[in-house]
Amino acid sequence: MREIIFKAKRIDNGEWIEGYLFDNGFDGEEKKYFVGDLVIEKYNGTACDEWDITGIDFCEIDSETICQFTGLTDKNGKKIWENDIVTCQTKYGGDIGKVVFHNGKFCVLWNSAYHYPRNGKCENYYGINTKNSVKGSVFDQPELLQEG
Repeated sequence: MREIIFKAKRIDNGEWIEGYLFDNGFDGEEKKYFVGDLVIEKYNGTACDEWDITGIDFCEIDSETICQFTGLTDKNGKKIWENDIVTCQTKYGGDIGKVVFHNGKFCVLWNSAYHYPRNGKCENYYGINTKNSVKGSVFDQPELLQEG
């Protein structure tokens, strides 16, 4: 079971923040998104199935930069997030791609069109594994995708 957390860029300073994702419950232009931490404490009353949950350090974020954690780390132990740019050494040489959510799972959309042919078609989606190395994100270094 993987940890369901997110990261996004803060509205106030543009820096990345990791944690739990919430919205303010509004629709349209009033809708805002926040990422932060939770403190969960066991309820001290008579019911044993109730918990007190407190949100701390929540910051408003740019919803266009929301990335979900894949539950995996790269070959250097760095967390792999949706929209990360990763590289991988394959039998064809080095390759670069973007982490995406596709057909119910996280995978890499590789830049090179010749990799992983299936039934005469090129299938550029490929599983994430320990050979991958995170190089950046599409939000901070989009030019890295041009190198592939």
